Amino acid sequence: MKKVLLTALLAAFLVYVVYDTFFTGSVLLKRGRLCDYTAAGSVYEDIPSAIHRGIRLLEVHVYSDERDEPVVSMVPQNSGRDFTDNNVSFEQVCIDIANDAFPSKDPFVLSIVSHTDKSVTLNKVAEHLQTITRHHLIDKKITSIETSPIDSHANKLILVSGGNMQGSALEPMLDMSWSDSNIRRLTYQQALHPRDSDELIRYTRDHIVIVSPQPELKTITANPNTPLAFGCQWNLFAHEPPGFVAKSSPA
Repeated sequence: MKKVLLTALLAAFLVYVVYDTFFTGSVLLKRGRLCDYTAAGSVYEDIPSAIHRGIRLLEVHVYSDERDEPVVSMVPQNSGRDFTDNNVSFEQVCIDIANDAFPSKDPFVLSIVSHTDKSVTLNKVAEHLQTITRHHLIDKKITSIETSPIDSHANKLILVSGGNMQGSALEPMLDMSWSDSNIRRLTYQQALHPRDSDELIRYTRDHIVIVSPQPELKTITANPNTPLAFGCQWNLFAHEPPGFVAKSSPA
């Protein structure tokens, strides 16, 4: 009986160590700052499929439908198709993230691009996040997300946005905003041909750059990973490798 009890206790301890190691990072995993890691992203893609491939960076383009409900377009609006022809509810996006993106040793980054300034719609975005993903939201007492240890955000949802959020319930929920100085959102061409490459390299040492798609570009002939040379960490053009990868120092 004692042998069985000892075996059970040992098994329970091993389960705890494995979970704490790989899902919270507090025992054995000791990695660097969030800004020291790159992430390949996804946009305009079936969200469960992207998450199941290991993607930890997702950008959604949010519109207001005829009932002021937030919906996410699955195609670029200027691709010749109206967003109402192909969209999913923002509520469903939250459900997919809550069900499929966790548990994980890595955070999950949700970049929200709002194409509406309706407070009622943005407030519903905030409501869905607060009710469906509430267990994964980051404590707002934590500041400087970009320079905090990546392991401190295991199992957490990092909310990123900018622009027309002022006065909505979503604004205070954001962890990072490209309206501030801790993150920049550049188009692929801006990242590929920066005005001041040395300044961009300096910036990415302690801050984060997200490289966003340009819907007017039907194809990309250059290497989608080129912005990495300037230290740009979050790339919505690159799909491999999934997850967060320690970046090499730019030359």
